[in-house]
Amino acid sequence: MNRYALLLSFALFGFAVHAQDGAPQSHSEPRMDLRKFAEYNLFVDGNGDGVVDDTEDKRSPEAKRRLASLRKGVRVMKSRKPSDPKSWFFQSAIHGVTDQAIIEAAERDPDIANVQREMFWNRCPHNGEPSADFLVWHRAYLYYFERILREAADDPTLSVPYWNYTGEDLSFPLAFARREAAQGDIIPRNPLWASDREAAFVVGRTGLTAKVTTEAFDNLMAETQLFGPSEDTGFAGGVYDDTPGTMGMIERRPHNDIHVAIGGVIGDDFNGLMAEVRTAAFDPIFWVHHSNIDRIFAIWDATPGKTWGYFPDASWFAERPWYFHDTDGSIKNEQRMFYLNGKNLNVAYDDVDVSASTLTEAPPFDLKQTNVMLATLPKNFQLNEATGNPTSSLEPLCDCCREKGVEATLSADTATEFELNIVGSASESQKLMGLAATVERPKRGPQTMLEITFIPPKYAPNVGYEVFLKIGQSKEISVGSLSLFGVKHHAEHSEQDSNTVTQRMNITKAINDVTDDGGLKVVIKPYSLFSESGDPAARRGGDIGVTNIAIKVE
Repeated sequence: MNRYALLLSFALFGFAVHAQDGAPQSHSEPRMDLRKFAEYNLFVDGNGDGVVDDTEDKRSPEAKRRLASLRKGVRVMKSRKPSDPKSWFFQSAIHGVTDQAIIEAAERDPDIANVQREMFWNRCPHNGEPSADFLVWHRAYLYYFERILREAADDPTLSVPYWNYTGEDLSFPLAFARREAAQGDIIPRNPLWASDREAAFVVGRTGLTAKVTTEAFDNLMAETQLFGPSEDTGFAGGVYDDTPGTMGMIERRPHNDIHVAIGGVIGDDFNGLMAEVRTAAFDPIFWVHHSNIDRIFAIWDATPGKTWGYFPDASWFAERPWYFHDTDGSIKNEQRMFYLNGKNLNVAYDDVDVSASTLTEAPPFDLKQTNVMLATLPKNFQLNEATGNPTSSLEPLCDCCREKGVEATLSADTATEFELNIVGSASESQKLMGLAATVERPKRGPQTMLEITFIPPKYAPNVGYEVFLKIGQSKEISVGSLSLFGVKHHAEHSEQDSNTVTQRMNITKAINDVTDDGGLKVVIKPYSLFSESGDPAARRGGDIGVTNIAIKVE
């Protein structure tokens, strides 16, 4: 899918779209480790009576205040009508939302019909965009969400804490685990609670395994290149294909594994919110998860010895493909490079030195405020014939699946004119094509790619699958893992006729390092997302049907 095909005619809608010279000054606290933020390790039922009384609650007044502020912000956002850009529904739908959820929301909020969904909802780049978009889009998404949350809490110091599962916090966070509903309550008193999570994990019977947490962190820190020679390599991925199943290192692990650990098959016949792209952000745990993902990026970025690697052309950095609401109602539209450089956002983490030099503060191109040209038909909406106002039909919702209507039928006798919506400048775009990089880019040689095509399970499993190459009698070499977060959604966006998904893994080094001329095997092994100690959750595989395996040199 062309990721720009859904831009709207902003002049028609009357939207005020702003590019900002810098992030507003913030008086917020640094994003904190969630354990320190809430001090829930000091909130303990010491005598086992099922109630934590005042004598057992050892949390500091500041921790109580911070957690109360976070809960207030979420509660206020959830109380707002779904069509409000500062509501929980609207903000969650930016990442993804189902058709059914939209229909149900419209029944209680008719203004849903006026939301420009093609511009704001289902924008998460899990649907076929280059894997390099993952980190930068989620950084921007979290940033504007946090500003709206802070305003809802009426607390200028509030920041979204991070769940440090890549450190010592391998258990499910207690602050998000308790429903806190008294008898007769219909709505849980804890707005951070959500149903349909992996029960054994939530109640503390098991914790995350080192493979998907601390080992994943170590592997990411060992990677020296931000962008790899293929989409699945490099810390952030690449821009070499638009296969939905191809993901960079940090997106595959720990990101995807954490999503599936929390929301993988619940019971036998459904997934939790976190396992699917179009429901994940509705679970409050999503935000502390992504705060940690962004923190890992910030740590990596400030680590000496990192390089840009096989970075994209200047146009990728200069493009402005995304739109976000800010607290004042304005719509922000920045270059990718603006968000990629974390210092532009004035966001800090409690364990990252803000004065340290970072890779991303020295871009590989001098972009200035260049606007890349884009000209599209302004047709991604419907006009209400009675009012003339733009509306959106409720079905189908998903941008990648929406059938494109006919703009006009060409006549054999008369000319047909199409007026385009133009964003940016052709001359500026042409300048970008010849813009010289300020750092050296490695020469990209031939890459050998392993492609695995499979029919995704009806429900995401709660295990992972690692992929190995075995050549002759040589030992098995790990070349990646199957990414199962939102995999059913990826199949719907596949360009193939069948509902299959193809995931690609770069095996150039693995296959070149082996001199054995014996047989070639691909071995796919399940691995647990949870520790085997304690009372772990039962493994559920999800019935993944492999349909094809191929190796290609490109």
